[in-house]
This record gives sequence, C-alpha cells and structure tokens, in this order.
Amino acid sequence: MTQTDRDPIAIVGIGCRFPGGATSPKPFWNLMRRKKDAIVDVPADRWDTRRFYDENPDKPGKMYVKQGAF
Repeated sequence: MTQTDRDPIAIVGIGCRFPGGATSPKPFWNLMRRKKDAIVDVPADRWDTRRFYDENPDKPGKMYVKQGAF
C-alpha cells in the first residue's frame, strides 16, 4: 500500500446524480472505494456527440471530449 492509498479524502458536496450506475450515496462511495472508473461514452439519449464534437479544442461552440461520468 502506498501513502496515496492511505490518504484521507473528504466529500464536501454531493448531487442527486451519480456515475457508474450508483443510485444513492452509498453505492457511489463503494464505487470510489473500489477505484472503479465511471467514465463512459456520452449516452446517445443525452446529446448527439457527432453534432457537438470536434477534436480541435479551440473550435468555437464545440466540445473535444466524447466521454464523461454519467
């Protein structure tokens, strides 16, 4: 175990939507404790990434990522 693994963390705020399929704070906490990556492709029912995505981060009105914590 490294020092980083033992460092304390604090949750200072929490919303009502959780990534990784967690439906409440307890499963969300378990997701974090297991160090599970909850980053996924943008769900098609959120928005059409083909419409808003551009690999150029300087392109006005576009985003340059296709993933997030949903």
